[in-house]
Amino acid sequence: MHLKKFYTSLILIVVFVIIFFLKKNLTGELYQDEYHYLPTAILFSHEPIPSLDLLRSYDELNTPLPFMLGGWVVNAFGPDIQYLRLLTFCTSFLLLMIFVWFSPDRSKRFYLCLCGLLVFPNYYLCSVFYYTDIFALITVLAGIVAYLRNVHWLSAIFFIAAISSRQYMLAFPAAIAAYELLEILKKSNGVKSLFENLFSQKSWIYYLIAVLSIVTWVLLWNGPAPAKTMAYQHYDTDQLIKYNFGFVLYSSVCVAVYYIIPEVIVTRKFRYFVDFPRKNPILFFVFLAIIAVLVIFFPAKQAHNPYFTWPYLGYIDQFFTTIGVTGFVKQICFGVLMLITLMRFISPVFNLSSWIVVINILLLGKAQLSWDKYSLPMIMVLWFLAMFNNQWSLYNQQDQNKLEALKVKQ
Repeated sequence: MHLKKFYTSLILIVVFVIIFFLKKNLTGELYQDEYHYLPTAILFSHEPIPSLDLLRSYDELNTPLPFMLGGWVVNAFGPDIQYLRLLTFCTSFLLLMIFVWFSPDRSKRFYLCLCGLLVFPNYYLCSVFYYTDIFALITVLAGIVAYLRNVHWLSAIFFIAAISSRQYMLAFPAAIAAYELLEILKKSNGVKSLFENLFSQKSWIYYLIAVLSIVTWVLLWNGPAPAKTMAYQHYDTDQLIKYNFGFVLYSSVCVAVYYIIPEVIVTRKFRYFVDFPRKNPILFFVFLAIIAVLVIFFPAKQAHNPYFTWPYLGYIDQFFTTIGVTGFVKQICFGVLMLITLMRFISPVFNLSSWIVVINILLLGKAQLSWDKYSLPMIMVLWFLAMFNNQWSLYNQQDQNKLEALKVKQ
């Protein structure tokens, strides 16, 4: 037994017990989304195995696995919000146990990465209330663990479960599939070699299957979510064909604030960013051009409609506004933070973490709203993968070798 993990687990148990009693045994008034999540769980309790009619008509935007689990809890213990909160509370603790016990035994970043997850503003809220996010988080993390251990069929099952909890979790199996396919392409010499490698190294197929599981839900609903709920929340047909580049800008900001800046402060790798323009001048100026277009023509602004009236993009946006940084100056600040994200993850060494960031950020451009919480699964996975390396921008030995080769060439 690894003592560091054992003692960390004991500390987390104590923390969770304290939170349980401070939150009055997870009782109290319903909180925000719980006002409609609780009735949905009760609705699913009437059909432990939901019918197609229920799956087509339930009144939520996200996929139904969390409500199915909630329905089973309601069936077993009754329609009290305390039991549903206990479900998310225990799921959150199990997630942290996976994070702790499946981490490398000798990672120097162990406590940094664990704290990076715990201090994310929404993690606590997703743990003590009946919110659906925690079920997507734990299945994504389990899928990443299974992938790193080369149990690809199990990883695909976890990712399918994640997509069945939140549609945009498809970013993670998509990132793995893209990473695996790119590695196969790099190893291939010609078309014949490529096809031979595609069918001899078949792990990518599992993740493609996981991504395609979203098609089942789209066909069931004739769209990305139940039509009635999309209309009620003003996520209608006109909005579906739009792409919000401002959300891409803000989700890049979230990566910089919640992952890169804490990592740089602790690891003191400031020099990487200073040297990046000199070592990668073409990439750097491409980044500047992209950011300039976004800041000038597609500034980050929150969606606003009769259903959603909160003016801020999220906590970071609210912070800037509170300290008086608004308008074009705020957009420039967002651009600087996006530049940090692009330099950190898009470089000649383009690894799995890079794919995860790029696909998540691009996918969040299709979100209904901008919200820091939507970046939480990505931030969690980045912190987890960060424990598997001793290098600044790498997560495995293969990528470390690539960086050393690049250093030699330079």
